[in-house]
Amino acid sequence: MSVRTFAVVVGIAFLLGGGAILLVMLAVEAPSGTLVPCGNGLGLGFDEPAASAVSPAYVDICADLRHRRLLWALPVLGVGALLLIGSLVASRNPTRR
Repeated sequence: MSVRTFAVVVGIAFLLGGGAILLVMLAVEAPSGTLVPCGNGLGLGFDEPAASAVSPAYVDICADLRHRRLLWALPVLGVGALLLIGSLVASRNPTRR
């Protein structure tokens, strides 16, 4: 396997991993044992009125969880994108000197 092919495979793996990190749903367990859904890393699926009905503190907790998730996902996506772009820009035929 060439270095370029390896970079493409690893880049795709990083992109898929970063996408999964962003799209997996988050939840917080309330003291009563019920789960308060916080949406995913992008904030999709978060129902703020429902979270604040349980406790207004859960809105801030969910925002903090989404922020932490973004802090993990964006570098992973960035590395995957850099690997893919680098492998596409790299020369296919090695030059001989």
